[in-house]
Amino acid sequence: MGEACCVEDLDAVCGEAQDGEGVDVPYFAALGAEALGFYPPAELLQALLQHRGAGLNVRAEPMVGTRGPDGTRAASPDPLPSGASRARSRGVGAAQQAFDVEGRAAFVAALSCQLLDALLVGLDLVLPDVELMGRKGPVIVPVPGGRAVFVRSATEAPYVVWAAATKTSVCTFCSCGTASKDENVGARVRSSKSSTCMHAEAYSQALQQAVKHFLCSTTRALLRLYPAIDNFSVNALHVDTFMMQPLPDGAAIHVVGYNHIWCIVHTPGARTRKTRPVCQHVPCRTRNSRCLHSFAVKPPIGGYGGFNNPAKEGAENKGDDDGGAASENSDQNGGAEGEARTAPPPAASTAPRRRRPAAHAAKKKGQERVYLDTDYRRRARNLLPCASETRVCLVWDGVARGTPLPADVGEDLYELKCHKCGTAAGVLGPAVLGDLYTLSGPTKIRTRQWLCPDKECAEIVRFDGSDYGLFAYNAETIYTRTLLDVILFTIISTKSSISAATAVSAFNLHCSGAVHANDSTQTRQELSYATDQYSRTLIVPRSLYRCVDCYHCSETPYAAVVADGQTIGIFREASFPFEKDTINVPTIPISINDACAAFDPKVRLCVRQRLKAGYSAEVTFNKAEQKALSTFASLSDDAPALGVHTDAEHPKKAGSWAASIFWCSFFATTAEAQGGNDDEELTDASRSPPGSPPPPKALLSPSVPPPAINNTSSTFKPTLRGGGVADDANGAVQSTAGFRFCKVIPEAIGGDDVLPIVRRERWCILFDFFSTFVAEPVIGIFSGCNVDELTELSQALIDGKKQEQWNENTTGIQSLHVVWPALDLLADSMDDDVELSRAMGELILFAVHTDLHMEALWRCRMNAEALRFEADWTDTDAAKFKEWQLRQPAPAEPRLPSGLVSKAASAGRADDQAAEIRSGVVMPDLDQVRPHPTDNVAAAAARAARDKEKQTNPTKKTKRKRADMENGGLGDDDCRHAFITHNVFTPGVVSYLCPCGVLIGFEVLETAESPAGIVAALAARFPRLPKTVYFDTACQSSRNATRRMPWLVRLSETSWALDRFHAVAHKCSPLFDANNYPERSGLHKTSAAENRHSLNKPLKSHLTYLGQDRFVVQMRLIGAINNLLILYRRTIGKSDVRHRPLPSFFHSHLVSQCERVVCACRQ
Repeated sequence: MGEACCVEDLDAVCGEAQDGEGVDVPYFAALGAEALGFYPPAELLQALLQHRGAGLNVRAEPMVGTRGPDGTRAASPDPLPSGASRARSRGVGAAQQAFDVEGRAAFVAALSCQLLDALLVGLDLVLPDVELMGRKGPVIVPVPGGRAVFVRSATEAPYVVWAAATKTSVCTFCSCGTASKDENVGARVRSSKSSTCMHAEAYSQALQQAVKHFLCSTTRALLRLYPAIDNFSVNALHVDTFMMQPLPDGAAIHVVGYNHIWCIVHTPGARTRKTRPVCQHVPCRTRNSRCLHSFAVKPPIGGYGGFNNPAKEGAENKGDDDGGAASENSDQNGGAEGEARTAPPPAASTAPRRRRPAAHAAKKKGQERVYLDTDYRRRARNLLPCASETRVCLVWDGVARGTPLPADVGEDLYELKCHKCGTAAGVLGPAVLGDLYTLSGPTKIRTRQWLCPDKECAEIVRFDGSDYGLFAYNAETIYTRTLLDVILFTIISTKSSISAATAVSAFNLHCSGAVHANDSTQTRQELSYATDQYSRTLIVPRSLYRCVDCYHCSETPYAAVVADGQTIGIFREASFPFEKDTINVPTIPISINDACAAFDPKVRLCVRQRLKAGYSAEVTFNKAEQKALSTFASLSDDAPALGVHTDAEHPKKAGSWAASIFWCSFFATTAEAQGGNDDEELTDASRSPPGSPPPPKALLSPSVPPPAINNTSSTFKPTLRGGGVADDANGAVQSTAGFRFCKVIPEAIGGDDVLPIVRRERWCILFDFFSTFVAEPVIGIFSGCNVDELTELSQALIDGKKQEQWNENTTGIQSLHVVWPALDLLADSMDDDVELSRAMGELILFAVHTDLHMEALWRCRMNAEALRFEADWTDTDAAKFKEWQLRQPAPAEPRLPSGLVSKAASAGRADDQAAEIRSGVVMPDLDQVRPHPTDNVAAAAARAARDKEKQTNPTKKTKRKRADMENGGLGDDDCRHAFITHNVFTPGVVSYLCPCGVLIGFEVLETAESPAGIVAALAARFPRLPKTVYFDTACQSSRNATRRMPWLVRLSETSWALDRFHAVAHKCSPLFDANNYPERSGLHKTSAAENRHSLNKPLKSHLTYLGQDRFVVQMRLIGAINNLLILYRRTIGKSDVRHRPLPSFFHSHLVSQCERVVCACRQ
């Protein structure tokens, strides 16, 4: 079969011409129309062998060259041709490379035929294939009844595709959420728009092929012929569970259908720590083991508590005893209301102290240092040796074994030119006989030093050895650089200390007789000192601290940054103050109440207490809280007039009214206790609320039978008449005693006819919505979203328009899981209740304008320093900052210069490395663009508090007392923790990484880690802040940025999010949960910093005993080597490269020049 035949057959099957001519489609993609899914093995194999497509990751050339006439193979093509870009074309944190146009068409065509086979099997029209034990390859099986198709392959995560007939068309959906995990399939189902991934497109083509097989006129006619394919024909409240593939060790993969959506649930093996099934649905990522889909696969041991209905359970049991007629009818019609069905599995295969400036760290052997980074002026060296440098070291190894010196090497070694001025060597000094240590043993050489003949220079030029592949620790002790490289990289690769690495090397030299006349302890100490001085001469290129995949632009270098601190510090006695270019940027005191829909902090406290309690738990309020709730509930009586949100007073009134409307619609308060489940444990608002018996009818609103959530013809709504005080029949203002006890209104979003698991899921969505929009500030909820679209959506809701009208304006928020689930849940109710619809619109509009409102408040209270900082540094770059540096007054003590002499291309980098030692901030690829912002008032207050604490209670506090003090002093809106401090060690370092895990820089801390320090460090290095910043206290960093530089946050469209590792322990707003924003965070490794900490932790014992400047140098080298390994693995596509030669990759991909003056490796 030729290429033309393939294209012709495919056109005949689809009944239409292809969009692009000349697309190389494999033959097996068209066999489904001819054989109804039975592929001839010979033709299939031939088509696979002949097909080549770059988009499908199929090499155009064979991995091994073909044999020639002489029997030898031709050279294989270079996988990385010279001059080719090594950067992969993918977004920030992306996990896979996108298909090109031709590759996508071929993939869709091939997959559609396999999906068609599975669909025919599901409809019982074709017998399934015989599954063999130990079978490998993709698994494509239908969901029983043909309602969906499950797919699992080796290159992609499992997914399920299905179809549904809407009013206008037939849509196909997929549970994968696209490659970037930013598509909400639930929103696509609600808006009747097909998924955009290739899997949904392939299933659409499979349905088109089925239309031709069954001689149907349209796809809708096919769904009428086989209604099981149409998932909209099934009740949305049904929860269906099917096991699709059992796996070894008791693991399995299930599919769960609910609300017209199918998703994948993975049950872990018996030997794993996880005991609950894990849901793969993107909106369920935060609570993926306690969501509806997970509970459908494995119900909780204790049942659903108050979400169960005892009366209904008896009725269900009675129906089971009547016989099989009712069950049979239920299966044919899609099941009765509230019925959960589980099918059998198919057969398948298996406080810090004031520090004094310490001169000890700045001295060497009692002598004051002249240079900041070296003991005297030295030549800079490559981080890793080049090929010619390695060969020179081999020559010295041969000399140690008895080989004579080469003819071009003299008996006396000295520097040919002055390192300072470049003048040629003058009169040489006396020869000094020294010991040269190599990997093959020691030998003797003679070195000389000389005085520069230039009178203006008059520099004493000592022998350094860079041109000879050597390192002269002093005139008597010289090492080959390969010997010191072995010691240095032994520390990094084996996670040991420098003393251990030098001890091993000294022991080897002693056993080999190289140092038999000397003490091995002395040799170890000399090796340790020499390795330290040698590591200071290594040039770390900027490219090692850059991620080419995540680098965005010079204005915003990285769209996302992960920051986290690690307690790896040195002794405070070995530290001295860092020197930074700082500027005072004070924190402007702005009340956070202005950013809350519930303005009163007591009201927010009551709401949080209600959300944290169990579903049926009865919460009790004190008198002050009752008074605040009484005032808050009365706001729902009078709706504010429609106005403009830019007005100063209208947003506050409208937001408070909307929050009160929602509170009174779903929670009821009484003067008398109604009784609750005392045995129920309290849960966090971010987690699923537990169950309990329903409250008495006296607490509830008039009973109205609740319909299906998608039934627009129903008159059910969470009426406002059911909220507030239960006995408020006349709507009059009640006494505060009526707000003593609070419980939920169970029938507000589903009555007894709804499954307990469904009722539980609905209240989880509602609790998250209350936690986001009512209980916490709303700053940054819609950061980066389209404001015009949000405004149109809010205005449509305020005007009381139906969901068919405002649904088109939800494109920008469909992936925001802090608002879309509640909007989807209450859509039908808002169609019937205009007041509830307006409340939703007012809350969204209040959140949209809160950021600008807080910036306006900041401008009303800012001082001259804050105003000057904004005016001077709104638009900036590195050149502007350097000009500002030149205008600053000279320091009281002159700064030590760098002692490294490098080539012109690396001169700037050598100066930057000295500045990194001076400031403690190492970000080689990010030039400083602003002075480091500080807050002098806050720093002074912190020092005063620490001094007072020492005077009042000098004894050391236990962890429990410190935690009690912290919790007792926090405000009701705070979510922070006590950062670890130590009287003996420095606080540690803060690392900054891209979401891929590449370290872009770190900062050595002088004081305890704080949210303000993260804001200051990013503002000093980024002209525009990253779009997303992940930090373990991002909620506090967001407030600090709002109170210090809100203009920069607005211009940068910055969002703050908690990393997933720390998010589970937080009690702040869900807007800081990265899982609630999959479009920006779906593929980000938010815990990349924790992974980097695990690499540094074994080195803690080694780094703790270093001096401050030595600590900075070692941390810089460790970060560079770890980044080098990451870049190497990424380039060649291998998981482990530690056994591969790093120097060759380093010199061929990361640097363009060699630091050796006499080296010709680049020629």
